[in-house]
Amino acid sequence: MLQTFRTRLSQSLTGSLQPAVAQKVRRNLTVELYSALAFGVFQAATIAFIPVILRRSGASPSMLAVYTSTQFVGSVLTAFSIVLMRRRRTMSIILSSWVVSRTLMGLFAFVVQPIWMVVLSTLFWLLEAFPSPGYVRILQSIYPDDVRGKMMSLVRMGRILSMVAAAPLAGWALDHWGYQALFPVGAFMGLLSVFFFARLEVNEPPLTPRQTRTFAELRQILREDKRFSYFLTAFSVYGTGTLMSWTLYPLVQVDRLGLSYSDLGWLGLVQSLFWFLSYAFWGRIVDRAGGVAVLRGNAMVALFLPLLYANANSFGMLIPAFVIQGVISAGWDMGLINAGIQLAKPDQISEYAAVQSTVVGVRGILVPHIGIGLIALGVPMNGVFVLSALLMAVSVWLLGRVQVVTPQEPAFAERRHLRYRWPMRFRLPRF
Repeated sequence: MLQTFRTRLSQSLTGSLQPAVAQKVRRNLTVELYSALAFGVFQAATIAFIPVILRRSGASPSMLAVYTSTQFVGSVLTAFSIVLMRRRRTMSIILSSWVVSRTLMGLFAFVVQPIWMVVLSTLFWLLEAFPSPGYVRILQSIYPDDVRGKMMSLVRMGRILSMVAAAPLAGWALDHWGYQALFPVGAFMGLLSVFFFARLEVNEPPLTPRQTRTFAELRQILREDKRFSYFLTAFSVYGTGTLMSWTLYPLVQVDRLGLSYSDLGWLGLVQSLFWFLSYAFWGRIVDRAGGVAVLRGNAMVALFLPLLYANANSFGMLIPAFVIQGVISAGWDMGLINAGIQLAKPDQISEYAAVQSTVVGVRGILVPHIGIGLIALGVPMNGVFVLSALLMAVSVWLLGRVQVVTPQEPAFAERRHLRYRWPMRFRLPRF
């Protein structure tokens, strides 16, 4: 029955394509969906628990800030992967990076000191994010423009559903077996995801001159496009408010509340469930107002997160916090992509995306240390949480002042095929 539903669903998605093209697209959708399902289990079993494992292993708040920063190292260096793609197949670079990065997660079984956990995590995030421009190229190659957004949505929703199923089991396994037993299993699922991804049927064209621009030409975008520079400034204020307190959340979970891994597994299920459901909400806003409006709405919701942590004194009080984390995860996912498309010049979308990714990476490396630094200076933790909320409130106002072309306006039509769409906007087949 599941196979029949998947077949009819893929046929409804690709019905407007030529038969030969549609068959290839359906196969690639199936293969990438399998890859995403395996990656969701990997993510739920490993990445989701690393900050708490670090804290329980004796990591200091400063070390947690370093870990948070390492998640953005790869974003800063992604532009260099384009240099390798001029000499090697894009798929080869992606597969090599992901095989090594996910194998490193299995090595957690052999370390007990938090410093080595941070080292392994740094290498993991560097290699995991490094080939992301190549991943975008692969998506452009395997999915036609008029169905790409729907395909991407279905794949990501599949990943989240597997996280929903795996999170409570992973929490239970950590409580009973420990990360030394769970992380190798998670690493195996990560490698299984790579195995499926390698089976995609891809035609890789050579890199175009537009995709091989110099760094000086990328910096020129910031000098010439004042509107985009203003948007990045507003978005950085939002990100600063978010990341300033993000490093402190494990301190509340472990030190103040003493949550078990099973508790966090159930909270992770709540987060993943609302992550999944929120795609419908943010997808409608994308269609009506564009990505910048999604990010502004995201900031309005996110500013309540640090305030909830400031007042949390029980497991139950963190449930709405994880609901918000799920909502803003979907909003971030959809808003950032669409905001870049909405603001970029139509023939420079890749270049704008590279600049945006670099700014996100630099901000992510620096900001997590601010919250810890404020605490070291004597600012109470709840004071940092309030400051985070205030910064996000300021970002709501700043993002509201960004002048954009909405999807309903004719000027947006030439970019419409690139939008990241909510996949259930089509009519489901009748059985």
